[in-house]
Amino acid sequence: MTNSIRQSFGDTLTKLAKNNKNIFVVNADLKSSLFLNDFAKKFPRCFIECGVAENNAAAIAAGLAQTGKTVFLTSFACFSPAINWNTIKQSICYNNSNVKIIGSHAGLMSTDLGATHQMLEDLALMRSLPNMEVFSPLDALETEKIVKTVSFSKKPAYIRLVRPSTQNLFDPKFDFTIGKSHILQPGKNITIIGHGPILEEAFQVQAKLNLDDKYKKITLEIINCSSIKPLDTTTILKSVKKTGRLICLEDHQKNGGLGEAVASLILTNNLSCKFIHLAVDNSFGRSAKTYQELYNYYGIGVNDLLSAVKKIILK
Repeated sequence: MTNSIRQSFGDTLTKLAKNNKNIFVVNADLKSSLFLNDFAKKFPRCFIECGVAENNAAAIAAGLAQTGKTVFLTSFACFSPAINWNTIKQSICYNNSNVKIIGSHAGLMSTDLGATHQMLEDLALMRSLPNMEVFSPLDALETEKIVKTVSFSKKPAYIRLVRPSTQNLFDPKFDFTIGKSHILQPGKNITIIGHGPILEEAFQVQAKLNLDDKYKKITLEIINCSSIKPLDTTTILKSVKKTGRLICLEDHQKNGGLGEAVASLILTNNLSCKFIHLAVDNSFGRSAKTYQELYNYYGIGVNDLLSAVKKIILK
């Protein structure tokens, strides 16, 4: 079953606003794309439309936060934080303002929108900012849980959303806690760590391994690292110490992504392990009919992950 991460965001925010009149939305002309029509209709006083003016929107969001509001700044990731990063830095992060930046249509999943809209550098931009927390939900259910959790936090946050509906992978029994990861599947041979819907590939690879006599005893420990900053160092290190092999999979540039954060963690802790990072390698996006075509083109598809698993086992 699939559900829309974007719709989950919009519906969750509308529900939260019923009991919290301090929740405001500052939007940059993308109300329908973020499923905010209902919010704007029910809470017109709390919905501010800035039009195509991302820097202005970020400044307004920062100002509202200084009056005690919990502000959600909503746009596509290719516009916010890509265009207004300096305003986010100076007006939001420097003042530690209670603004939640929602960057939708991130990664290659924007598919036919092409290179200009396939934001592959957003995590690098936002990880680098002091005071900023960074999240990338696995699916629609985790999106709901993340939005609820950050709405009670006073810190700046960035939440990365994708365009299409995606598979439901998050266990309803799980809660979301800032700075914590979830082990979606325990395993003993290889740690697979990632964020967002691309992690579905790890389950597909496990199914392929189960059907291969040579590799059917290989089990993958699949970790959903939706809290990218702060990072759950304890869960990651414990898993890697057990398996000795780590593959990081992400729909983002290698530069500045989760893989670099995890590699730094491993080196800092003097941990020896075999490591492969599957991500977009210093390239811009391009148009395609499906995002799976793009995943295959950039070397982050299911077959690429399967090849990486077989390679790291033989190392």
